[in-house]
Amino acid sequence: MAAVLLGLLLFAMQSPPLPSRPAAADEGPPPPSPTLSPAENASSSSSSHPNGSRRRLPQILIIGVRKGGTRALIEMLSLHGAVAAAQNEVHFFDWESHFQKGLSWYLSQMPYAFPDQLTVEKTPAYFTSSKVPKRVHEMNPDMNRGSAYNPSRLPGGRQRPSGGPITR
Repeated sequence: MAAVLLGLLLFAMQSPPLPSRPAAADEGPPPPSPTLSPAENASSSSSSHPNGSRRRLPQILIIGVRKGGTRALIEMLSLHGAVAAAQNEVHFFDWESHFQKGLSWYLSQMPYAFPDQLTVEKTPAYFTSSKVPKRVHEMNPDMNRGSAYNPSRLPGGRQRPSGGPITR
């Protein structure tokens, strides 16, 4: 019920729609090199698009457990014009094959966003990997627990993936 109310509140506060991702044919120049710090990355114009938007590292990470409501949360947040959300689970911090590609690859997975928009990424598997906290901190030392949201549910309302209730 709280999720529905949050969605309605965000919908009511929604500003006029702004494109957060340009058409594929309008892709801008390649993302900046991975040697840039996050601060330099944010101010770099090499990931800019002609409409004034640019790719930015996420300011908010949504993490959580399987079937914990992370997809619903990012879908509702995406309704708001001030949010630009990554389209897929990126798995940058928990999959070695993605992490080894570097920050430039991670940045290329982010949506184009206008300066007044927050960039959000959702990968629930970050919750179960012991490598993730250190890697997130290395990417952005200013990102704290308030920037990573874990929508948890009460155990009494949880269901098994097979559909039956979880018993204790």
